[in-house]
Amino acid sequence: MAEKKSALVLPLLLLLISMCFLHLFICPFTKVEESFNLQATHDILYHRLDFDKYDHHEFPGVVPRTFLGPLFLSVLCSPVVFLSSLLEAPKFYSQLIARASLGLCVISALWHMQREVRRQFGSTVAGLFCLTCASQFHLMFYSTRTLPNVFALPIVLVAFTSWMAHKHGWFISLSALVIIVIRSELCILLGLMLLISLLSRRLGLLQLIYYAVPAGLLSLTLTVAVDTFFWRKPLWPEGQVLWYNTVLNKSSSWGTSPFLWYFYSAVPRALGCTLFFVPLGLLDRRIRLLLLPTVGFILIYSLLPHKELRFIIYTFPVLNLAAARGCSFILCNYQKSWLYKLGSAVVAGQLLINSMYTSVCLYVSHHNYPGGRGIQELHRLLPASSDVFVHIDTFAAETGVSRFLQQNKNWRYDKREDITTTRPETHMYSHLLMEANVTKMQQLRDTHTPLVFIEGYNNIALSAAHFPPVRVLLGRKAVLMERKNWVATLRKT
Repeated sequence: MAEKKSALVLPLLLLLISMCFLHLFICPFTKVEESFNLQATHDILYHRLDFDKYDHHEFPGVVPRTFLGPLFLSVLCSPVVFLSSLLEAPKFYSQLIARASLGLCVISALWHMQREVRRQFGSTVAGLFCLTCASQFHLMFYSTRTLPNVFALPIVLVAFTSWMAHKHGWFISLSALVIIVIRSELCILLGLMLLISLLSRRLGLLQLIYYAVPAGLLSLTLTVAVDTFFWRKPLWPEGQVLWYNTVLNKSSSWGTSPFLWYFYSAVPRALGCTLFFVPLGLLDRRIRLLLLPTVGFILIYSLLPHKELRFIIYTFPVLNLAAARGCSFILCNYQKSWLYKLGSAVVAGQLLINSMYTSVCLYVSHHNYPGGRGIQELHRLLPASSDVFVHIDTFAAETGVSRFLQQNKNWRYDKREDITTTRPETHMYSHLLMEANVTKMQQLRDTHTPLVFIEGYNNIALSAAHFPPVRVLLGRKAVLMERKNWVATLRKT
């Protein structure tokens, strides 16, 4: 019986891992939001104790972030990175290894949650939960992204699972860690869970204090000690982020959205067709209890004007659980009538539609990193022994270039943000990786010439005359410029 259960469960785990890695390999580059954690991971792996070379001293970002996440990730992936360096693999492979390690943490947490779902709701709901998560683009896409939200995601999922299982010690300790160290706004989500436990009297006030005080003090001490060391000043990063985003409301500078944006835009895009089965899952009283803090978190967090889909990524697995329970009502009654048979076909169909939507999103995302593709083209086109001094402009740095892609130790890479196409300093660069802006290119026509253009996502066109009717249109997004007299100084002797 145990062997049969293992044979049914193992393919689901392999599916989740495969989908996670598929998204990673199709979209191997990163965006500016992931920059701090990725660069910090690189610096810990490669610069180690040479702290003066760390990227955050030159590019600290708008607000400081904790080094605990990158430190943990570096330790986790360092054996494989070390093996990769022994095999003399390109340094870019280390970026894939680091991101894959983070993805495995997310999948492990999802799998941990799946086991508790299987225990409480049965194998059908657990299986549907895994299939639903694997079919959705955003959850799998973000699972390997070095964002603070993704570093928090595995901890939140394990904490949520502990709350489901009434393991209050683990729930409170993990909640304190993730709130104080990584994402302070999670006090809303995890606080609502805690409030439900207190009101239902499953957790006593003295028991709460017993677990919360030492966990909170330990987490705060850990982050202050580590981050004060790396940032070279007394610092509690997440406290500063909380002040910046909530009290000062400076996050609004990055754009604002309507109050209900999470409900009519973010959640439907993240869940896809699965969303239609969430209400059916509410027929189970246990699901209503699980969804209460989830919906409450989205509702309260909507008060903050600046909104992004990744800010509520922790709620997607819980909503998927509700949808899986709703789907199980239909599948378990398959033999009762033709209506349930039709419903079962719809359940299978929504997974297929989600997968098709994921394929389109993956294709678009693959072409959404012109900076990363541009720096790879530079290494592909030029000999490793050539004397290259390349400037990477803000656009390229924000669309895929990272320190992991600076693969040639003999080349010089510069990301100075004060360099513009009109300044005479541009003459000293043998190459410029920059946005394919006609005006900027015209300003450089006397000193540099285009070497190669990098295409990227432009827009989507719908046409009934073509199959498939959806077409992804590409356009010139980045350009690699070469100094006109550079050939004469191609190689050093």
